[in-house]
Amino acid sequence: MLKSQELYAKLEDMKTEAKALIEKDDVKAEDIKAKQEEIENMKAKIEMQEKIEAEEKEEVKNKIKNGQMKEIGKGVEDMKNKTELYKEGFYNALRGRSVTVEQQQAITEINNALSSTTGEDGGYLIPEDQQTKIKELKRQLKSMEELVNVEPVTTKSGSRNIEKDAEYTPFAELTEGLDVPEESSPQFVNVPYAIKDRGGILPVPNSLFADNTANLESYLNKWLAKKEVATRNKLIVDKLATLSKTAIADIDDVKDVMDVQLDPAIADMAVVVMNQDSFNKFNKMKDNDNNYLLEKDPQNPTRKLLNGKPIIVFSNKTLATRDDAGTLKAPVIIGSLSEAITLFDRQAISLLSTKIGGTAFGKNRTEVRAITREDVQFVDSDAVVYGEIAL
Repeated sequence: MLKSQELYAKLEDMKTEAKALIEKDDVKAEDIKAKQEEIENMKAKIEMQEKIEAEEKEEVKNKIKNGQMKEIGKGVEDMKNKTELYKEGFYNALRGRSVTVEQQQAITEINNALSSTTGEDGGYLIPEDQQTKIKELKRQLKSMEELVNVEPVTTKSGSRNIEKDAEYTPFAELTEGLDVPEESSPQFVNVPYAIKDRGGILPVPNSLFADNTANLESYLNKWLAKKEVATRNKLIVDKLATLSKTAIADIDDVKDVMDVQLDPAIADMAVVVMNQDSFNKFNKMKDNDNNYLLEKDPQNPTRKLLNGKPIIVFSNKTLATRDDAGTLKAPVIIGSLSEAITLFDRQAISLLSTKIGGTAFGKNRTEVRAITREDVQFVDSDAVVYGEIAL
């Protein structure tokens, strides 16, 4: 919406106020005069704004006529070319081929724009479009990353101020001339993060490296997606495992957690995370009439509900059952993981390959080392309860 259109809308509101004003029996002449001046001032503003917009429109027309807009288009095309050069250079480097001066320049410029550096760990950051494809593949996998809060970061370490239970800290009323009052607890929590590098090696047949780039990229993307999901799942599970454990025997115990232990605002957004063992235990529970107790999700026939909240099941390999002195205890995690945990994502996967190091030379293959960067921290540990049910 143009600025002049916004001013016209305000003018109409003023006219409505003026009509209401003159209909009052006790209206004063000075009030009518003040409203009239307000309307005239707004008309003058509109006239001036329309002149400015007309001049700006004419200026754009002149730029198009003089070919200046072509320069803008050329800049966009140049960036597109740099992105293509970056990708070509990336895969040349990965294959052990020479990188042209133009490709190296594109690698340097784009990495600097991403507040990162090429080769800080001896590798090359994967192209941005490839990172997007990996994210799309990750959505097809069972990922705990989708349950927690994800905060993109551009530095190796730092902190974020995050407010807990924001619903219960309303803004205070302000008095003109006085300081803004400090809000009562809960206050902002300073959550520090320290990004750590984590990596692995993928042996790739040399025949695939000799294949076209699209096939090689697809092969790498699938592997990277699986490894990143597995890595982040473990980080989140390990963080949750540090919580004290609450014994759960049946569905009523889960309801007690939701109704009493969790804050009502957290309970409203809660999910129930189980592994295969705990889900199997609950899935067999029946009432006195032999009806299964878990509810069916009308919006998703393949998913069950517990106390109206979705049950999200992870494999026993991802979320393991614990052996507690000979008693097997399966996890039943209840609450809002997005309020409880933040994953700080450096968004910088780097790859480096070798045909000589490790076992690559002897087995006539190329070994690719991948490094990802992230950190996982608690924000509000009260937003989730780690329950366990004995099997």
